[in-house]
Amino acid sequence: MTAAAADKLAGSENCLPIGTRLADFEITGVLGEGGFGIVYMAFDHSLQRSVAIKEYMPGPLALRADDHSVTVRAERHQDTFDLGLKSFINEARFLAQFDHPSLVKVYRFWEQNQTAYTAMQYYEGRTIKDIVANSPEVVTEAWCMRVLRQILGALETLYTMQLLHRDVSPDNIIVQDNGDAVLLDFGSARQIIGDMTRGLTVILKPGYAPIEQYAGDASLPQGPFTDIYALAAVMYFAIIKEAPPTSIARMIKDPMTPLASRALEGFGEGFLCALDGALAVPAQERPQTIDAFRALLGIHEAGMPRARPAGATQRIATVDHVPRLAPLASAAPLAVQPAKIIKAPRPQFPRWAIAALLAGLLLPLALLYSLSGGDDVVMVVQQAPPAPVPAVIPETAPPVAAAAPAPDLEAQAWDKLKNAPDTKAAAIEVFLREYPQGRYLVPARKRLAELTVAASVAEPKPAAPKAETASYRLSIKPWGTVYVDGKERGVSPPLKKLTLSAGVHMVKVVNPGFPDHVTRIVVKQGAPGTIAHDFTATKK
Repeated sequence: MTAAAADKLAGSENCLPIGTRLADFEITGVLGEGGFGIVYMAFDHSLQRSVAIKEYMPGPLALRADDHSVTVRAERHQDTFDLGLKSFINEARFLAQFDHPSLVKVYRFWEQNQTAYTAMQYYEGRTIKDIVANSPEVVTEAWCMRVLRQILGALETLYTMQLLHRDVSPDNIIVQDNGDAVLLDFGSARQIIGDMTRGLTVILKPGYAPIEQYAGDASLPQGPFTDIYALAAVMYFAIIKEAPPTSIARMIKDPMTPLASRALEGFGEGFLCALDGALAVPAQERPQTIDAFRALLGIHEAGMPRARPAGATQRIATVDHVPRLAPLASAAPLAVQPAKIIKAPRPQFPRWAIAALLAGLLLPLALLYSLSGGDDVVMVVQQAPPAPVPAVIPETAPPVAAAAPAPDLEAQAWDKLKNAPDTKAAAIEVFLREYPQGRYLVPARKRLAELTVAASVAEPKPAAPKAETASYRLSIKPWGTVYVDGKERGVSPPLKKLTLSAGVHMVKVVNPGFPDHVTRIVVKQGAPGTIAHDFTATKK
């Protein structure tokens, strides 16, 4: 959706001709084509403005007819095409609920030509992929931090609706001419089609997809840490000018040199250590939440825009906030020693895990890329230094030479954390919040990264308790919001599975266009089941 891409005016034979009218919009050019969609530049005759229009056009499954309609290449593809179409519309419906400056703004969506369209805000700018190719000199630590700050806010907004992006890449983030970053669509139709047609293609972007995205089941769960890996990989690409090695290649013998071990002029070691931590191959060794990644980067939330969709009150289940602890008590001043950098060992996967992935869970790769095409609040929270406590001198006391200087609370707190053998990661996070721009910022970030890795490696895995739950597969058509015992659990699709405790539950599925579907289920320990409902088969 960039102005530079407007040179591709006509596009391929699969594109609509210039001058085609779609509702109130007139096609004026082609901005980009991908395996599963086309983005056009268009003029809105109703509101007299330029917009970007995305068309659902899965090239592997469909082609353009003479009347501009989209038809499947073979009858066997119809069900897959239809499911992808519904997912495309669902994505537009979700994005239309948000008004976040770093999330693509959807104006409207509709069906026409036997396919679907989304009208979006037209952004003047370039993708990170284009910036690295043509203007690499703009990539500095400050530039990266600004992009990270804004995209992390966008991802966190998606998580309020229990949605993972799963498609963060250099061609899916646009940096506008004013420097603000925008996260584009998250290709849910591509992912749905990939799930449906494993024999046809799997939609992953090598270098940016973490290891858990190569597994087709719950053996390697996905969460915010999945998007965090991809975003860190985008920063790696911006700095090094090439994508990281694929996560599959990194499993056995990691060929990637950590960023902090390179002599990268202009980039602080603490910043690079934070990216290295987010690029850990085992998911459990990465920051698990947006807040945890912010803490590693030294990003503080004050002043950041927080868009919330109406009625959204529930976070994604895997997003936890860093616990807030009481400030550390001051200790006696100690001599400040330079922090010793301990290089974390490269992650080693158990042989059985590698064998399982390579033997059965890996999905065949096909490099089909998706089509991608507020004022920036950059606030540094500075805490005022503690005011010195005036000495209380009795009137009758003889004069003294000078009051003792105020204790250096920051140095005392850091010395206590640095030297204590039982220092926890949460305590380091508290220190970073107390002194966000302090003298010990870099060693504190390094220490936090070391503790995060050490905790996941050293702590023994607790024995799995006996299952007192059961897994229920969801099959909701076309979509619906799922409630269990009155509590919202998410929207299906994309939600595919519920884990329910043993006992009796009332399940309600809501789609505003149809009557509610309510059912009573009895969950037996360890016995899986299915909750299925097709709203289109119900007369309103």
